[in-house]
Amino acid sequence: MANNEIKSSPLRLAAGLILGIVLGGILFFVIILILSFIFEMMGWELSLSYNVAENIWSAIILIISLIVGLGVVYWAILTTAPTAEEENIQI
Repeated sequence: MANNEIKSSPLRLAAGLILGIVLGGILFFVIILILSFIFEMMGWELSLSYNVAENIWSAIILIISLIVGLGVVYWAILTTAPTAEEENIQI
């Protein structure tokens, strides 16, 4: 039986970590934008802002979005085989 386990290099994991943080941050801004729009349209008094130091709900959404972003990128790293360089065969 062949071993189908994919080995990930530390450089690939570091790049995934950076990409996951960026993806989680963008996801946070999109979620806050959509929820703020919905709350304003409905007239609810629950306020969400980008300032996570003043609003516990924004901090919770930030943490969840970072975890989701890191999880998605880590899953993609584990399930995708690394690219192999083509070898030049000289005849």
